[in-house]
Amino acid sequence: MASVKFPTVRWHEKVVTFRPRRTWRGLQPVHAVLLFAFFGDRVVLSDIEGRGWSVPSGHLQEGETPEQAIRREAQEEAGIVLNKLEPLGVYLLQEADGTRWYAPVFIGEVAHFMAIPDSSESHGVLLIPPEDVQEVYHLWDPLIAQVFQFALSQYRKRFRPGVPLREIYGQFARVQPMPENDAMTL
Repeated sequence: MASVKFPTVRWHEKVVTFRPRRTWRGLQPVHAVLLFAFFGDRVVLSDIEGRGWSVPSGHLQEGETPEQAIRREAQEEAGIVLNKLEPLGVYLLQEADGTRWYAPVFIGEVAHFMAIPDSSESHGVLLIPPEDVQEVYHLWDPLIAQVFQFALSQYRKRFRPGVPLREIYGQFARVQPMPENDAMTL
C-alpha cells in the first residue's frame, strides 16, 4: 500500500490520524467503521441527524466484524447494497487520557439502492461529484481532505468504474461487428 503520510488533527478531545492498511488483524479495540462509497463517478453521502452530510459510518454491534458492520451501516444510512468492498486503512484515535481505539475505513462500489429504513438516523442520501464533497461535508479538515483523496485514488485504481456489458446483458454478451449503416449492436 502507498507510503503516504497523513496529518494529525483534533476531533473534539481526540487526536486523530490515518494509516493505509489492508487488514484489521491486531487492531484492538475497534469501535466504529467508515465507508467511502462510490456509484460510478459519484460519491455517496448520508445526511445524518445531528451531524449533517458524511460518509456512511457507525459502531460495531456485538459479534460483528468490521466488514459486516459497514455493510449494515451502508444499508441503514444510505440505502445502498455494496457490490465490492475493500479495506482502505484505519483511523487511529487517542483520547485525552491516552486510551487508543481504531476505526477501519473501507472503499466500496454500490451495486444498487434500496429504501432507507424508517428507523434510520439518516434523512437522505446524496450522490455528489468528488470535487463538490468539501462544500457539503459536515467536517472538512486536512486529514479528511487527504483521506478522501486517497480513497478516491484507490477506488479508481482498484475498481474499474463502470458496468461490464455482461452484467447488463448476461454472460453471453458480445459486441457484434458494426454494420455499414448502423451503430454498434449488442
